[in-house]
Amino acid sequence: MPIPLRAAVTTATTLGLSGVGYIVYKQQQDLFEQKQQELLKKEQVQAPVIDHYANRDTRPYTLLSPETINERLRADQFVTRTPLDRVKAVYTSQVASNNPVEDNYSVNLVGTQGLIAGVYDGHIGPDCSRMIKTQLPKYVARQLDSDKPETPEAVESTLSKAFVTLDDDIQQRFYALFPKNVNRSNEKDIRDAVSRHPNPAAAELYIREAITGSCACAVYLDGDDLYAANTGDSRVMCMYITCFVVVRQEKDGSWTGRRIVEEQSPAHPDWKAYMISQHPANEAEDIVKRKRIFGLIAVGGSFGDIMYKVPVPYQMKVLPFIPYDIYHTFARYHHRIVVHYHTPPYLSSKPLVTHHKLTPEDKYIILGTDGLWDELSWDNVRSSDGDQVAAELISTKGPDANPATHMIRQALLFDAVYKNVHIKAPVSNPTLELSKRLTRKPSRNYRDDITVTVIQLQPPSQSDSSSSINVEDPSYDPAVGRLEECKPVDTSDGRIFTPKPTSWFSGWIWARL
Repeated sequence: MPIPLRAAVTTATTLGLSGVGYIVYKQQQDLFEQKQQELLKKEQVQAPVIDHYANRDTRPYTLLSPETINERLRADQFVTRTPLDRVKAVYTSQVASNNPVEDNYSVNLVGTQGLIAGVYDGHIGPDCSRMIKTQLPKYVARQLDSDKPETPEAVESTLSKAFVTLDDDIQQRFYALFPKNVNRSNEKDIRDAVSRHPNPAAAELYIREAITGSCACAVYLDGDDLYAANTGDSRVMCMYITCFVVVRQEKDGSWTGRRIVEEQSPAHPDWKAYMISQHPANEAEDIVKRKRIFGLIAVGGSFGDIMYKVPVPYQMKVLPFIPYDIYHTFARYHHRIVVHYHTPPYLSSKPLVTHHKLTPEDKYIILGTDGLWDELSWDNVRSSDGDQVAAELISTKGPDANPATHMIRQALLFDAVYKNVHIKAPVSNPTLELSKRLTRKPSRNYRDDITVTVIQLQPPSQSDSSSSINVEDPSYDPAVGRLEECKPVDTSDGRIFTPKPTSWFSGWIWARL
């Protein structure tokens, strides 16, 4: 049967336009690669063999000069000076991916001989981690002052109690905004509770700090006693020159990283089993899916995240009617929480806490949010491989004087990671690779916020006032960043929420309503 003229003309035109489109695309691709080669020559670095189809790495990026890369990596680095005998200095550095950055950090003195330092990995937004950064050191200092623990076990219990108390206050402050009997409330009651609050802006902030979440990894150092507390998936390690298995220094001077406290992650088989054991057996298949709670959140413990902690009625009676600019941050998947939500809470802030006695061989304590460990142990974030990699990296010298910045740079260069096609490859050109890691948009699709705090230790035999870092000392290198004094924790402002006293009669009535 003859082909109609109109169909033949249409087909020919389509094929012709497709050919023209391919020619234009090929010319643009060749032009892009030509410009890239020219820029690489200007920076006097060896140009790699570019094979986009082999790596399937066609994502756009901006080629940066080495000077610009240094500026970006060192923009948020600083060093904190402390009066503690055992601490030489505390180095901190951060490279953001989210906008605004969701990671936070803190370094504070507790009493005369104590130090508390932490890194806080926020999610859904920065509000909770910002608040934790300020409040967690206060709650820890207040609890230590109240309990006055005398044994390592008692200190561990005190730290755990401080974490739980802070998250309880975050939740109770949220509940106090709304009617007590939410079962008899309607949409107008919930909206009015916020709009008619004496301070509506403060009420919205309290809701944001409860809805957004944050992991917290903190260390408390008291003399030679190091305590690590972890809620979520950040990590703390103590670095020491390799000892005979654990603590002894080897003759070859090699370095070993030992994880001080484990992560709380639903991807960890033991923690997954623990989480499932806290609920009825008929929920076992729904609690952890794809290594996430309900298939949604990839942490096994956190502050905030109140949508995983509220009583069941709040899911449909309260949460959909909070201010919309807050609700929309999780509205698209709220139904997936509701359908499996039967026996809350599904998340807790109770941390894993451990104690480690420092030895003269201990050199560094490294705290890092998961953005760091993602880079060092990409195949399995919970493996110990990244711990050993961190030990080896910090023992090397590089262009960065600040050890925390050094860790971030070396982590980004540890392997060229193409997560979209599950490929890892050695870095052949640092300038090219760092340009990719720092400029691709949206950055959150390719890497997380990275925050690192490195506590440099010194042996007791070297513990004197002259050995601590000093801006006036000729040994102080301004390249480590600005110098800050470590400030004591101020606990004078009290807890973030204090329940109002109620009579036994009103409590009896509300319990029955």
